[in-house]
Amino acid sequence: MDTKKVGDEFERRGLEIITRVIGEEQLGHTAKFLKVIPQAAYYSPKRKKNVVFDMVIEVWPPGATRYTIIYIIECKNYQKRVPVKEIKSFLFDVHEIGFANAKGIFISNSPLQEAAYNIAESTGMMVIEGESADNYKIVLYKSNRNRDTAKIPFIEGTLDSTLIDTGVTLLEKQIDEQLWNALQESVDPSNISYGLDQLSKKDIEALANAELDKMNPHILSQAYHISPKSFGEFLTEAYGIELTTLKSSDLGNCNFEANKIGISESIKGTARELFLMAHEFGHYILHQRLRIGQQLYDQFSDSEYNFNTSKHDLNNPRQWIEWQANYFASCIVLPRVPLYVRLSTLLENLGRPRGKIYVDDEFQNNKDFNEIIAKLAHRFSVSKTTVIFKLNELSWIDNHSKMKTIGTLIEEFREGLFT
Repeated sequence: MDTKKVGDEFERRGLEIITRVIGEEQLGHTAKFLKVIPQAAYYSPKRKKNVVFDMVIEVWPPGATRYTIIYIIECKNYQKRVPVKEIKSFLFDVHEIGFANAKGIFISNSPLQEAAYNIAESTGMMVIEGESADNYKIVLYKSNRNRDTAKIPFIEGTLDSTLIDTGVTLLEKQIDEQLWNALQESVDPSNISYGLDQLSKKDIEALANAELDKMNPHILSQAYHISPKSFGEFLTEAYGIELTTLKSSDLGNCNFEANKIGISESIKGTARELFLMAHEFGHYILHQRLRIGQQLYDQFSDSEYNFNTSKHDLNNPRQWIEWQANYFASCIVLPRVPLYVRLSTLLENLGRPRGKIYVDDEFQNNKDFNEIIAKLAHRFSVSKTTVIFKLNELSWIDNHSKMKTIGTLIEEFREGLFT
């Protein structure tokens, strides 16, 4: 769908939202005194021509010969937070037509940037956020002075900050555990809201692959290597993201408002730096439209492993947010095609057929299996446990062992804390 069609579709949904708002008398007027006009044009004395608006609502009191109040409505379909320039432009158009009793209503499917929110609040603008008449909320009423906290300019505390003084080795193990957890099947997120998209593994992998293609098409087509340096250059060139070094207790954070990603100096230059960068970039790509405040986010607990289901339970928005960012990062550092190419090359070097890695109870086959796993882990800067889990998830391990299941193999590696 092209840009114009997308805009027209969102204006249609905006009209449905406004109809619902009027029906529930959330404007403070009885519905029978209101007239809704899509694509309304009003003359601007300064421009000496008409200004066309997405919608207007004219208020006609009983017996009036003309409307006494006019609500001018702008509908914006945004994939990221609405920038301040959109609010400024809308206010300029409203003022241009010169109506003393003109009020602005801004409808968007994304939250506003903090500066945009501040301007909307200080000028008495009404702000409605939502996707449809069944899924919207009024963020700012016409004269609301109660600050809404449904904004999350930072996503902090990516990993356990209590490990920051325990040395690089434990930090890398913690990151490996986050990555390993992300590869596991997640629970049904149907009870998660707050504007968080319910993305499947397939959805997230497609988004990650799209970013890898933007970075360099050869990454997926020819299994080119990604380094923290080349990845950081891509973030800056493609998105204008400023990479900063954190000296605080946070291992990583993503600041949407300032367009910054911070990485702890304790993890810089280590084998897991790329994963942490990709995790924060996952927040940047997936979570721009979150409707959850930082204080509420911090109150939610991290996920816990459920031994009955062999899954990490994701029971609140924070857990689902972090799982999504981790799985996105796993697709960046362990992309399917490059992983398959490297696996096939290693198999050929050992005189084995391409496709799957074979394992049974024979000494040589076990030796070859361990050698391949170790080389893949080194190549992609992840743990051997993570490589095994990823290969198993992709059904690329052909296990004929009568003594060991894939689960046993994983647990053996896990005993060494992600060796």
